[in-house]
Amino acid sequence: MDDSQKWLEAAAGIEQDLEYLKSALTPEDLKQLRLALALYHQNAASDVPWPSPDDLYCIQPPAPGPRQRVTVETRPRMAV
Repeated sequence: MDDSQKWLEAAAGIEQDLEYLKSALTPEDLKQLRLALALYHQNAASDVPWPSPDDLYCIQPPAPGPRQRVTVETRPRMAV
């Protein structure tokens, strides 16, 4: 399975979560899931490499105020 397919498969899981949980989540939680969904679709279309299993995929939403870009990064998991 290529990286784009992995992003699309993960996006499909988020779509299922949104549908299942939409009555139980706050509007802010729904907004965060929709942001992740949009980024996963964007990553699939842009051929972004799928993160290593040892990395955390981090999505930082923009701060309130003038329109800012969403930041995305990976970072190594910390040992527990």
